[in-house]
Amino acid sequence: MRWCALSPENLEDITKFKNLVENKRRRHDNWVATVVLQSDRKYKYKSDERLNALSLIVEQVLQNIKGDGVILFPAGWLNAGKKQKPRILYDSTAASVKNILSNERRNIVVALGIDGRDIDGGDKVVDQIAIAISKNGIEAIGRKFHPTSEEEEYLDRAQDHLSLEDNHKRIFSLNGKKYFLAVCYDSFGIRKKELPNIGIDVILNHVHRFNPKGEPSSGDVYFAKNGFAGASKEWNCLVFGAAVFFKREVPDRWPTGVYWNCGSKSVQKWSYNDNPIKPVSLFSIKVTEGTAHIRIYNLPYESTHT
Repeated sequence: MRWCALSPENLEDITKFKNLVENKRRRHDNWVATVVLQSDRKYKYKSDERLNALSLIVEQVLQNIKGDGVILFPAGWLNAGKKQKPRILYDSTAASVKNILSNERRNIVVALGIDGRDIDGGDKVVDQIAIAISKNGIEAIGRKFHPTSEEEEYLDRAQDHLSLEDNHKRIFSLNGKKYFLAVCYDSFGIRKKELPNIGIDVILNHVHRFNPKGEPSSGDVYFAKNGFAGASKEWNCLVFGAAVFFKREVPDRWPTGVYWNCGSKSVQKWSYNDNPIKPVSLFSIKVTEGTAHIRIYNLPYESTHT
């Protein structure tokens, strides 16, 4: 293509250019489906129930949208137990996901969290991992690198946000877009450490849980502002999140997809009304533990502003 031969005054050239851009954009379109679990329990769950729920959720998502995409589950979706490290679940989890996707022609990635060495019934977890799996196997693994103040004394953290985990990077690509696996407070670390963006298009933030209001770890609004919006502001990219709401309803307006377009505005003053993106599909699925709320977003995003 002789680009210099195209004229901005020629309608035919303008149409040709628009078609080229549109065709390129369509080839690179993906979607992200976020899974937010409204659990009827308080921390206690069984990994086999969670795997059954994962299978049902993936099946329903794929029936609701065409094309390639990522299905994002919360942190700690599976737990290796009190003494075992998450590594013991990598192969079996990958095999389960590969089996679920075995007849799927599309490129689908399932991203979920696996915890290990749970020393206090879910309150103190030594190993916090995010893993991305496709029909080809493990695509990426990331270990939590930014602890909360309470986790400083016991978390087995990654050295930094680019450290390999079990010889895997925490970044994977799908149709030309780069996805970064973040575990819970890692999104806070991106902003607080002022980490440079290395070409990431999408942050996948696996959040553990939100407890009933008034209890510790119940700040869903605080997390949306400082975790999702804060990371999006720092890296100028899309941020998607998934979490479990234990013994409480999932707020309808709590955003699982965020894009910062507020310039130098403080994240503390950011509100849900400032978020320009919205899901193209919403539905819920009953699972053994409660209700899974699914929101599907197109990339490029659908704007809430006309």
